[in-house]
Amino acid sequence: MSSYRLHRPGPHLVVALVTPFAGAGEVDHASLRRLVAHLQAGGVDEFFVNGSTGEAPLLDEADRLAVLETVRAAAPDGTVYAGVSGLGHRHAIRNARAAAAAGADAAVVMSPFFVALDQRQLGDFAAAIADASPIPLAVYHHLRMPTPFAVPTVARLAAHPNIFAVKDTNGGDQDRCAEILAATAGRPFRFFQGVEKLVLSTLQAGGHGCVVAQGNLAPRLYRDLFDAWQAGETARAAGLQQQIDALWAIFTRPEVRQSFAHFLHTLKLPLHERGVLASTAGALPGVAIEPEFSRMVSEFMQTRLEPAPASRAP
Repeated sequence: MSSYRLHRPGPHLVVALVTPFAGAGEVDHASLRRLVAHLQAGGVDEFFVNGSTGEAPLLDEADRLAVLETVRAAAPDGTVYAGVSGLGHRHAIRNARAAAAAGADAAVVMSPFFVALDQRQLGDFAAAIADASPIPLAVYHHLRMPTPFAVPTVARLAAHPNIFAVKDTNGGDQDRCAEILAATAGRPFRFFQGVEKLVLSTLQAGGHGCVVAQGNLAPRLYRDLFDAWQAGETARAAGLQQQIDALWAIFTRPEVRQSFAHFLHTLKLPLHERGVLASTAGALPGVAIEPEFSRMVSEFMQTRLEPAPASRAP
């Protein structure tokens, strides 16, 4: 693991990978390798595995490890962030140690599932994992979790020598980035935006990049935005952000917001139709997606995604 991968200059474009499955519920590693190749062809070399988009809460430890190993082998020079969240800090520490052994560059942990904590307890929880993790740790703020990472808690954790970043999926709060950057100023701490519509505003505010699920579908769109921003082409960057916003419109539909399975199907179906994934299967058993919904997704994506076929890997 190279610390340069985590602290290299320039903003970080990280894609939160979906996990491909075969119909019987096993992880489809051939499709996972094709997904990595598809992202690499789109200019992505940073990968977040075993996060919420990767269905990590529905995977057992062996499958999580196998997913990580496959991505590490497919992207030996890339940066791999591994979700290590579990049923408590002991579980997360075990996951972090296993992820380090499998070649992850960093571990990423959410607040505890189900259990509500106060902010002092949440800080102690994350610090205990960071103390024991053999690789640097990022904390993952998400509004679905019982306890949010408040800005003062993030600032406290930024002083920990083994906590290097926050992935912030805040529901659209444009002020969080500036507040966290101000609270962590002077420290080598990174802010990664997890909300697609805030990617450009995060770069403008001095944030360090993004971790996005939509990058599975349109990696080149995000790479072009990053390149335009770094080149000072602000008008072009703004236009690319508008394209990202237009693509995200489908994820605001009621059926997608209400059902995790429909959210994943909206990501996986276009990848399946382009030959990247062998199927749209997920980890949940017994899921049946309405044909009308699939048709709507296909028609929408045909008007929003580039027509070029995805790259394939053996």
